[in-house]
Amino acid sequence: MSKLVEEFKKEHSLIVDALSKSRKIGVDSREGQAEILTAKDFILAHLKKEDEKLYPILRKAAESSQRLKELLSEFDKDLSETTSFTLKFFNDYTAIKGSKLAMKLETLITIFERRILREETFLFAEFEKLHK
Repeated sequence: MSKLVEEFKKEHSLIVDALSKSRKIGVDSREGQAEILTAKDFILAHLKKEDEKLYPILRKAAESSQRLKELLSEFDKDLSETTSFTLKFFNDYTAIKGSKLAMKLETLITIFERRILREETFLFAEFEKLHK
């Protein structure tokens, strides 16, 4: 496994761990809210790194692979939806309280877990093929 893929997997764990810790501590607590901010920082840094180091290589390879081009198109659509929900969550989380906030956090965790599983299963496999 390439060093970059290992870094991405570690970052995925940090994101989910911070969100899960917020859930465990209590999303309405000061500590829980601090974990949400930590997760936000991890997410932003991770997305920037993917945009700089993962996607350009995959997009270049997709120029000669229709299958990869279609896969990236699916991921782009999914990322758009994920980004929309995530931005709304981080913009609104301080104004939402109690069970509604807990439900939104659960949805966010589910979205990220699904996205991470798909990235690690499909995108990272494609990236690894390019680096053999």
